[in-house]
Amino acid sequence: MQKIILGMSFEDVLETYSDMITRICIVNLRNSDDAKDCYQNVFMKLFEKDIEFCSQEHLKAWLIRVCINECRNYRRVFYRLTIDIDKIIMIDNKQELTLLPEVLKLPKKYRNILYLYYYEGYHIQEISEILQMNQNTIKSYLKRGRELLRKKVGDFYE
Repeated sequence: MQKIILGMSFEDVLETYSDMITRICIVNLRNSDDAKDCYQNVFMKLFEKDIEFCSQEHLKAWLIRVCINECRNYRRVFYRLTIDIDKIIMIDNKQELTLLPEVLKLPKKYRNILYLYYYEGYHIQEISEILQMNQNTIKSYLKRGRELLRKKVGDFYE
């Protein structure tokens, strides 16, 4: 059965959003094996559900929301406190490579928001809609997350 989403085949959707979902899973779960399980669950939900998307951004936001929820659910049951930093090295910018392990050490409320803001390029309003949180809360978490990072690695953002 060939599934079409916004004029794209399911395989095209996989190719387009695969890296993003993988990174979000790794950032949330800190373990590449667990990330692979959640990654698969996210795309299985997309394949099984009959959802009408308005745009590519709607699809992307839905995938991010489902991914974060899937990681949260997975952690409740299977969370392991290991981190496999070598498997995380998939971002090209050297500064980001230096910073990513420190972002992963932050509490999850800061980690998700910093990741979406800096690595995926979302604006505060978009993060607010995706995570269903108040914009002021997003701003506060960004500020506190940056402060925590500065204490550990110096001033990368200003």
